[in-house]
Formats: sequence, C-alpha cells, structure tokens
Amino acid sequence: MEGSSSPFQKELEVAIAAALAAGSVVRDLYDRAAAASYEKGDGSPVTDADLASDKVIRTFLTSAFPHDALLTEEGQDDPARLTNARCWIVDPIDGTEQFILRTGEFDILIALVEDGYPVVGVGYQPTTGALVYASKGGGAWVKYGNEAPERLQNAEHAGIPRVATSKWFGAPGNLDVLAAVAARLGAEPQPPTTTGFAPRIFLAPRLYDAMVGIRAEGTHDMAHEWDFCAADIVIAESGGKATDLFGNRYRYNKARAVNEGGLVAAATEAAHAQVLAALQEEGRARGLLP
Repeated sequence: MEGSSSPFQKELEVAIAAALAAGSVVRDLYDRAAAASYEKGDGSPVTDADLASDKVIRTFLTSAFPHDALLTEEGQDDPARLTNARCWIVDPIDGTEQFILRTGEFDILIALVEDGYPVVGVGYQPTTGALVYASKGGGAWVKYGNEAPERLQNAEHAGIPRVATSKWFGAPGNLDVLAAVAARLGAEPQPPTTTGFAPRIFLAPRLYDAMVGIRAEGTHDMAHEWDFCAADIVIAESGGKATDLFGNRYRYNKARAVNEGGLVAAATEAAHAQVLAALQEEGRARGLLP
C-alpha cells in the first residue's frame, strides 16, 4: 500500500482490499435502504449489511491466509483460534445502530493480531470514503478516495486535554464520573460522541484528545475485541496510547473476547498519562481503586 512499509505489507494490502470491497457492498445497501435488521440474542442489532460485509471480508482473508484464525462479530466463534498465533479480528459494521438510523457514523474494522497484540489495523467509513490504516513499524495513515495517503502523527494539544466518551460504552451511567475527571483536569465535560472507538477518532480536525470507555454491566455495550483492535494499532502508530483504566495494554484473541477494565485511548502519550492519572484519582476518591 502506498505510504506504508512494514513486515506486514501483504497483510495490510489484503485487509485494505477487503475493507474497500465490503464497504462497496455496505454502501450500496445503505444508499438503497435495502438492509433488513434483526435483534440478536444479546439484544444488539444486526442487519443484512453486517452479514454481507462479513461474507466479503471472510472470503478475502481466508483465501489469502488460509492458516490464520478468524474472529468476527457476526461469525461462529472457533475455539481453535486460541492456539493460533495469528488471528484476524473483524467487525463487519461497527456502528450497526447508526447504520439503521442512517447517520452515516459506521465503519468497517479489520485487524490482525499476532501473539496477542495487533500488528495490522484498518478502518473504512463507506459514507465518507475515509480509510485509516496502520501496521506495526509502518506508521499510521489516512486516505480519502483517490487522494494520496497522509501520515498520521498526532501533535500535542496546547492546553488541557479534551476528554470525551462514546454513548455506546456505558456513558449514560457514568457521566458523573467523567464530569469529575474533567474537573480534575480543569476541563469542560464533553457530550458523548456517537463514533465509538473507530480508528478515525483522532483525525483532524481533532475535537478531543482522549476517549474514555466505562462499560455498563449487564448490557451489550461492553467493548468487544472487534470494537477496538483496529484502532489500537492506529493510535499506537500515530503517537498515541491506549490502555485499560489500570494502565495495562490490551491483549487480544482471548477466550472471552471482551476488553474488560475500561478504556483510556489518547492521541498522545502525554494526554494519556494526564487522563489516566485523573481517572485513577477519581477512582480512589470513590473507593473503587486501592
């Protein structure tokens, strides 16, 4: 792929091709409002577009890398993936509810994990043509349509870090916590976003410097591995940092494919350190942390 060079070049190129092909199918269904929706067993929605996207991506990945494992939101989980050092982690449509509501705020997410950590990540927003991708050692890049790719290198924000959360990860039940964290930073609370934790969250014009996720127990808004894996490496390769609320880096391809422990994703390492410290201070003040 133009604009990137890493040991995972072939994997990156296949992932990008898969995302673009799936995006074409999804965009067609979206434009024609032709995708029926259903409710899954956990109460979360799925549409014909999710299933069509899953099929396209699955075909690309299994054809190019038949020995790799595959974990997708809409596919049957195969426990054999746990013994495979390489596993593709896919969300055919991240933001299915936004697809149904026709806001345009949805993405196709594809990541490759090797020995528990992401080495390739691709996010594609079919409605805008924004393609964000990264590979280990190859940097992070953004490309719009036929334009040349641009390197993503997040600059420090002059001033207090701006912190937001996603409405899909327990935000309604934790707005008081996030407001308190903002106050500790000397910042104004930001309204919850509808973008989730897609790889494009810190694209220019950057509206915030960190995203915090505190999932609500007993709901389907918990962050699964496919929700964040692609963004994880994009953030790391563009100068940022992502951990749980205890400062631990996430591991992927686990038996229970859920990112537990909350999330702090920041555009820069300095912003991450500030926001994590404020979160932990608030946690101790509430008796939630030692």
